[in-house]
Amino acid sequence: MNPRTFKRRARHAVYGLLACGFALGAWAAAAPGPPTAEGVSASTAASDLPDMGTPADSTLTKADELQLGRMIFRGLRDQGQLLEDPEVSEYLQALGTRLASQTGEERDYTYFMVKDRAVNAFALYGGFIGVNAGLMLLTENESQLASVLGHETAHVKQRHLARAIQAQSKNAMTSTAALLAALLIGAATGADSQAMIGAFAVTQGIAMQQSINFTRSEEAEADRVGITLLAGAGFDTYAMADFFEGLARTEGVSEAGPLDLLRDHPVTRERIAEARVRAAEYPRVQPASSFSYLLMRERVRVLTAPPQAGALAYYRGIAATRPLTMAEQYGQALAQMRNNQAPAAVTTLSRLLDARPDSTPLYAALGQALLAAGENDAALERFARAAKLFPRNVPIIVRYSEALMQCGQPGKAHELLLDLFNNVEPTPDQIRLTALAASSAGDAADAYYYMGEYHLSGGDLALAMQQLELALSTPGLSSVQQQRFRARLDEERGWAREQAAARRKSGSGGEGGPGG
Repeated sequence: MNPRTFKRRARHAVYGLLACGFALGAWAAAAPGPPTAEGVSASTAASDLPDMGTPADSTLTKADELQLGRMIFRGLRDQGQLLEDPEVSEYLQALGTRLASQTGEERDYTYFMVKDRAVNAFALYGGFIGVNAGLMLLTENESQLASVLGHETAHVKQRHLARAIQAQSKNAMTSTAALLAALLIGAATGADSQAMIGAFAVTQGIAMQQSINFTRSEEAEADRVGITLLAGAGFDTYAMADFFEGLARTEGVSEAGPLDLLRDHPVTRERIAEARVRAAEYPRVQPASSFSYLLMRERVRVLTAPPQAGALAYYRGIAATRPLTMAEQYGQALAQMRNNQAPAAVTTLSRLLDARPDSTPLYAALGQALLAAGENDAALERFARAAKLFPRNVPIIVRYSEALMQCGQPGKAHELLLDLFNNVEPTPDQIRLTALAASSAGDAADAYYYMGEYHLSGGDLALAMQQLELALSTPGLSSVQQQRFRARLDEERGWAREQAAARRKSGSGGEGGPGG
């Protein structure tokens, strides 16, 4: 096994172990003693986990799952694994929400894109569902992408991850947690000794053997429920079987390709046949892929392309054999911008927008291309027009605000982002941008406040409280600011006290922290 292969497999093993929950009991057991509300440190808050008790009585509440999911999600963000792109994030969340609306649950689901070109998807605790860039690029239509999201959504709906904890013994969790620590260290340092590779292979084999029967039953259930979600959301119910069949055909084509998904989601003839039988229970519909799906697939292709490979060369290769589709032209324009060819991108995007004036990604991309080409006034005018046509559209407002800050108008950017923040549930990246805009506009108090909200969105309660304390200590606060900041700080200290109390009670579920 070469070092690159080892690192890739170690990384995906980490994802799988986090998602399946093998290591959670050991982490909880290793956590430090309960902190006081006043003495919560950043490191302690980051490692706070619900007390699971013994494997026999370890039942997670949904609030516990949300707390765990936030912790893992924040870890992926801190490692730079997420593709936090406003256009891609909004599309994926909208597609996932369309499926989640069929679950009959009130819980929130968060769908996100991972930069990795390996083909994989996974569900985390608390409704966090990740899709690798490589998987989206492998899908042939929107229903196939929806089928994967539906399958992972079903894992969450059926609470398979919480049930997985009950299926593992405390000893298994402890040994796997130790391996996880070794893998993380090895992946970070580049170590690839024979001893480490051997430990990885042996422990992975044991874990797979222990959970294989459990996994098969959960996968089958997720397929059945996922197809039901597909049908309710108006997608092609046969898409799941079609996609799995395509995976089986392409297995082994690329080392960094379908093998990662097949390792976690084994595909057999029986499984494909069962999916087709289940799909046949619903009237066949074959909706055309949305224009947004086609655009976002090309956007993901460009944003995750290795620099040395050159996305431009990819599109040139296609153009040599046939005309580019509109979505491919969009991808080519993005690649041109990334290769300092903004004027060419402006020409392409202007033509596309004339043909599809209803497409917000085209508006945003054209504004960015104009800005990159040095046409600042034209870029701001284009963004202003788009903001009127599509009020409070997240990608448009985010890109417009970025342009305003680049053009020396942070005050207006702050105003736009505050309006968005107060009316649309913001992502952590949007909260951070709001804080940066406030800082650039000279509003230090609000900058601290929104950085507190940013840390809170990631579950880091200690840093959130520190930022609010800085906001309260800023000179010249208005009475409204003082009341708002004080109320928020009191609220966060209350959450900290609840978490401390929950940690002192063996086997208690806790409240799940803010937002739970």
